[in-house]
Amino acid sequence: MAAQDGPSVAGKIGAILKAKPNVVSKYRKRLIAAGLIESAGYGKVDFAIPGLRQYLRDQG
Repeated sequence: MAAQDGPSVAGKIGAILKAKPNVVSKYRKRLIAAGLIESAGYGKVDFAIPGLRQYLRDQG
């Protein structure tokens, strides 16, 4: 997610992580509940905290 400049497709994240859709869905819900990500349209998520994307990029 941090490598992209905008919203990420949840299915693509799952493919990169080689995770099953139910696993991706579970962690998506947890991250939304924690306020780290937010829904950005059907099947898409984006960071909810300003600057988090750049921080993660800087951490490598």
